[in-house]
Amino acid sequence: MTNAKHIAGLINSPNMEKIFNKRNTIIFVGVLTLWRLYLSAGLQLHPDEAYYWLWSRHLDVGYFDHSPLVAYFIWFTTLLSKSELWVRLSGTIVTLIVSFLTWKLALQLFGSIRVAAGSVMLLNVYPLTMLGLIVITPDIPVFLFWSLSVYIFWQIISSNKAWLWYALGLSFGLALLSKYTAILLVPCLFLYLVLTDDRRWLKTLHPYLSLLIGLLCFLPVVYWNSRHDWISFTFQLSHGLGGQSYSFDRLVEYVVGQLLVAGPIVWFLGIYAAFACLFRKDKAQLFLILMALPVILFFGFSSLKKLAGPNWPVFAYFTFSILVTKYFLDSTSKIRRSLWYAALISSLSISAILTLHARFNVIQLGRFSKELAVTDATNWFYGWRELGAELKKYPGMEFAVTPSHQLSAEIIYYTDEKIFVQTDEKVARISQFNLWPWPDGLKGKNGFYVWAEGDAVGPYGEYFTSTTEIDTLSILRGGIDVRSYHIVPGQHSLIPPFPGNKP
Repeated sequence: MTNAKHIAGLINSPNMEKIFNKRNTIIFVGVLTLWRLYLSAGLQLHPDEAYYWLWSRHLDVGYFDHSPLVAYFIWFTTLLSKSELWVRLSGTIVTLIVSFLTWKLALQLFGSIRVAAGSVMLLNVYPLTMLGLIVITPDIPVFLFWSLSVYIFWQIISSNKAWLWYALGLSFGLALLSKYTAILLVPCLFLYLVLTDDRRWLKTLHPYLSLLIGLLCFLPVVYWNSRHDWISFTFQLSHGLGGQSYSFDRLVEYVVGQLLVAGPIVWFLGIYAAFACLFRKDKAQLFLILMALPVILFFGFSSLKKLAGPNWPVFAYFTFSILVTKYFLDSTSKIRRSLWYAALISSLSISAILTLHARFNVIQLGRFSKELAVTDATNWFYGWRELGAELKKYPGMEFAVTPSHQLSAEIIYYTDEKIFVQTDEKVARISQFNLWPWPDGLKGKNGFYVWAEGDAVGPYGEYFTSTTEIDTLSILRGGIDVRSYHIVPGQHSLIPPFPGNKP
């Protein structure tokens, strides 16, 4: 009890409050940024990253799975190098930009260096930002442009400058070009306008022209979909709001996912603060709530029908961080301030454990259960380079077929794009690969059929005049076989014609 009181006394002492300044915030963020860069350089590409990297090698205005901006981010950062660090560099850059916007917005809203510094620190220690935003996915550009849009919107409210509506329209359009779920910005902003005296803007043309600009920016994606039977829109609607029966278990799983990506203490504090402040006559806090809570609740409700990924509400955590810091750290209550410190320390601890484990396998899960070691999600950062090196050992192989779009992308990346790879449409789920044609001239060439243990396996014997014995490559991590690849070298391809290959 004495130790607990001593720690609480240190946390609430005036000296602790002095740490919240611009200099210390820059140092804090700088150290974490160096760690993110180290992880970015040291971890092999996650299967999703390899897939989006491949998009950057085939730039287009639309793709099967998502809006196109993630491909352009990767294309830009890999102009000098295509190493893992450069493929992922956008994540670190975006985190720094959003940290700056967090500082500026918190300072404008509350005029407090302590709130600004605490908000930035909290944002940077989430597992979401420490590990999740290292992995380059559409979440990175949408996190940037959602945050920028929210920041611009507050500039409109605070400065009364009508021309900023048009900057907001452009930023909103870029958010839509990042991920379809950015459309949630519209009801969030509308709710704020309706519930405050800033509803006067709804009597002007500016908000509607701003919305029109955003939708015009999105037109290339609409055009692309119109040329491809609306395949991307259809896929995302079924993916996010599928036709499963309602299940409370999925909602619980969604909440657990949010506890992981933000940290359990932070998330509960944020939800509490949101409902505690929702009906107060405080425009600044209401603004923060309405830019976060509807998003979290929307995906929670949708998870009753089909489980929402823990990363889907990523953009909500921009204002969420400021809200938690304002309500708990910027308080005269020692208990509230202690809870904020506990939230910061717990999220930082979880992030440290996760990132250290991802890089160095510090949690020896195999000691508890081999099944735990095999299902460890950080295993997806390993084994791809080894597979690429194994495939390079076979002379004269010019292509490969796999039952997975992610496996295909990993092989292309880790064989330095020297082997053409396609998916086996008979067993693979439909993906962007279905829209990319096979090249001419593969008939009679030698190639592979490759799959991972547990994958559905297509009729590889139909693609070659003959095949040799199946080779197996085991990927070891911590001395445990966490994944196995099966490789079938085939002679004299029968491709083309290849069956179908069109959605």
